[in-house]
Amino acid sequence: MEFSIDVPYDEQRMRRSLRFVLRRPVKKLRVAGVAMLALGVLLVFLSGPTVTSVAVLVLGLVYVLAMEPILLWQSTRAQNPAVRQDYRLTVDEAGFGMKAEGYEQRMAWSTVQRVEEEPDAWILVLSKIQAAVVYKDLMTEEQRRTFVAILAQRVPA
Repeated sequence: MEFSIDVPYDEQRMRRSLRFVLRRPVKKLRVAGVAMLALGVLLVFLSGPTVTSVAVLVLGLVYVLAMEPILLWQSTRAQNPAVRQDYRLTVDEAGFGMKAEGYEQRMAWSTVQRVEEEPDAWILVLSKIQAAVVYKDLMTEEQRRTFVAILAQRVPA
């Protein structure tokens, strides 16, 4: 059971993948931001609007509202130009590979920690900071069935 699909480069899809990888750190930053907001409000009530209390409030707002866009922008900028090109995804029983003009990568199924299925894609989580996304709309119905069968055999639930 092997198949290949051509995956065109799409900036929005790359940003979605990065957003998925960043979601845990962003969640922690938002929790810290809420704590800073609470501390800032407490400081304002106890001592009035001082420089410190306003700074804590502003920093809390930044953590809650602005850190995700900032980290996403930074991560997008940090991507190697080689990933900004079309590639061919090949899936078989041994693993999956991505081949483009500027790179070639092959991963065994044992490197996949878990798979998260979303309505339009499967996200193959390789580590806390790395994931590969396989989009359903690029596959035929037969390829989807084959992919699901391979995942069921090779990847831990």
